[in-house]
Amino acid sequence: MNIVDTRANNTFNFVKRKNIRNIPLFEISFLDYSMDISGYTDVIFQSTPSVEFFNHHKDLKDKNIFAMGPGTQSSLGAKGISSRIPEDPGSEGLKRLIKSSIGHGKFLIVKGQGGLNIISDYLKTEGAEVDTVQNYQRERFSSYSKLSKDFDNADFVIFPSRLAAEIYFQEIYNPNINSKFITISSRIKNYVESLGFENFQLNYFADNFESEILNIT
Repeated sequence: MNIVDTRANNTFNFVKRKNIRNIPLFEISFLDYSMDISGYTDVIFQSTPSVEFFNHHKDLKDKNIFAMGPGTQSSLGAKGISSRIPEDPGSEGLKRLIKSSIGHGKFLIVKGQGGLNIISDYLKTEGAEVDTVQNYQRERFSSYSKLSKDFDNADFVIFPSRLAAEIYFQEIYNPNINSKFITISSRIKNYVESLGFENFQLNYFADNFESEILNIT
């Protein structure tokens, strides 16, 4: 069984898979920034790379830390940082979670260039003081012509991000290859479905992730 994961390097580094081959479809690189986070009471990390490229982990002590989902929470945990996540991962779930924290606090949102503004817009609407820092960028490869052949025998293709799904269907997809598609969030699932492709949403961080894929017929 040939299973291909399209996650980029510097994402979900804590996840180890024995029988899944990783083929990134884009690069992630650091965006230089400088700031003093001492005045913030609440810090929100929107993704795994936002944690990996953050320069102030030691300064997060005594702050309320929020993560978008279990992957980001695990990245923080690997650095010894406790965080809270919504029951339903994603922006809407996080909005419900942080609602009780909106008051006299000051929020910092850490994300990638071009990342979603749903949380920052929500906090501003609620009258909260909020700033955003972008500490990484996603970069497409200049060409995918050589990479596409690596997917020719893929029984399953995993999309851990919407950008990976976008690139795959724009640059890699071959209608003559009968690959099945795995998504890890409702946002990615809905995007792939909007293109007309069936996909199976699974818990990417579950211990039985590989066996769950093999159970798909």
